[in-house]
Amino acid sequence: MGSSRTPSIYVIPHHDFPSVASNFPGPQPNKMTNAELTRPALVPSTRFALAIACFLGSAVVYMLRTSLSMAIVCMINKPPKNETANKCDPDPVGTSPAADLGDIINATTAAPPPQYEFDWSTEQEGMVMSSFFYGYLFSQVLGGMIAAKFGGKRVILGAMLLAAIFTLMSPVAARTHMFGLMGMRAAIGFTQGAVFPAMHSMWSQWAPPQESSVLTSISYAGTQFGNIIVLPLGGFLCTYGPDGGWPSIFYLLGLVGVLWCAVWMYMAADRPANHPRISAAEKNYIIASQEATMGKTSAHAVSTPWIELLTSRAVWACWFGHFAGDWGAYTMLVCMPSFLSDVLGLELQTLGLLSAVPYIAYFVMINVGGVVSDYLRAKNIMSTLNMRRTAILIALIGQAVFLVLSTFCGCGQDGLVIFFLTVGMALSGLQFSSYVVNYIDIASAHSGTVMGIGNTMSCLGGIISPMITSKIVVQKTQGEWQVVMMITAAILVAGSVLFCVLAKGEVEPWARNSEDAGEEMEEMQPLRSGKKEDEGKQ
Repeated sequence: MGSSRTPSIYVIPHHDFPSVASNFPGPQPNKMTNAELTRPALVPSTRFALAIACFLGSAVVYMLRTSLSMAIVCMINKPPKNETANKCDPDPVGTSPAADLGDIINATTAAPPPQYEFDWSTEQEGMVMSSFFYGYLFSQVLGGMIAAKFGGKRVILGAMLLAAIFTLMSPVAARTHMFGLMGMRAAIGFTQGAVFPAMHSMWSQWAPPQESSVLTSISYAGTQFGNIIVLPLGGFLCTYGPDGGWPSIFYLLGLVGVLWCAVWMYMAADRPANHPRISAAEKNYIIASQEATMGKTSAHAVSTPWIELLTSRAVWACWFGHFAGDWGAYTMLVCMPSFLSDVLGLELQTLGLLSAVPYIAYFVMINVGGVVSDYLRAKNIMSTLNMRRTAILIALIGQAVFLVLSTFCGCGQDGLVIFFLTVGMALSGLQFSSYVVNYIDIASAHSGTVMGIGNTMSCLGGIISPMITSKIVVQKTQGEWQVVMMITAAILVAGSVLFCVLAKGEVEPWARNSEDAGEEMEEMQPLRSGKKEDEGKQ
């Protein structure tokens, strides 16, 4: 990884990846030629196609997850705002100097206010919004472990198909009882909890170390693309969709999830060796570049070294950064529509469009960060460790500053609020070039399990953050939202600092594929029938 040294026979410099000669196991000849190990172009390639499939899958995951955030705006009959609230309501009829007879006529003939189906309190709304994470909490580690043992393709397929079906069932559950919707959201959370650990486990097999940042960034950038789509779409469907508006959000997105499952079945494979359409050159390159860093891949399932894993400071660095980053993301994901409504008084249709703007910037920065990160490492401008540290400091501290600034804007400063939120969210996209890919840096073979534990810890933020917000934001005032964002900022700063102090940039000794990590391997022998292959060592 990064600036780490590899055995001379496998040296593949990051800046140009020259071809190398080596023995290599598989159906190819014993001696690989230089041409056979030259890096195949990323675009087009099978690994890039898999990244696009993961991108679309991540988008579907977040569309299903975020659907309720928009639907609930037009589901619940909220009480009138307190007189101290800071909502920027337009001048009532007759109070503005510009008011005239036409205004009065228009006011008296205006359409009646919308009728909401549910009369839930703010506390009940917080319970419903948090219920997703009750299920999400319990499947993270399980998903990573199952994917490590049986492969990620089937784990992701089963989880996504069930999540789509449960989404389709959500309107019926909501109309049955509030607890019915909570149960359905918890079920969606449980199924989705396995997706990202399984996806990380797949990238531990598919991503050459020299391309790990860009491939994982492309994959997970889909999460923000999902937000970009669902936020304005949700606002439109709430107003114009069939069956009362809000149910159409769940129906449409559930169908999208089912369609994606068909795409995934065709495009994905657990590892390069299993893919039916990958070229021999690309397969050889991926496996050789990974084994140069990680050691020889075992043919058997790798047992998890729990004691070493749980006591690794590098692992805890990722977990601290993960918790802080997700706290900020969950706070914005769940609370931003309400924040914009309370502070700026935006109409529902406008709310959906403006809510999507920060996520567009976030989406762009995730991909830019991945490309720049791998470029700086390839040119030896920054080591892997320093790249990960720099990325998280800019991402989380930058987000903290701009989130707090946004809450000090008042009526008539809509553009400034959106600017602050957009810049903050854009900067936070760099976290995908930090702790997210650092899981693979330090524990590739166990990255699904390690990330699953990190996701379990961080999803506590998804449970706690909405509850804290609902307790603080009672009167919907600007001051209440300032407290919420300052708490979020403190967590973001603490997480980034802890990551920088504890993080590492190289694979941990206990996470290497080789049984005798540390002993350099001089050559690899091909697999032969009835013979044991020499283990690759770094």
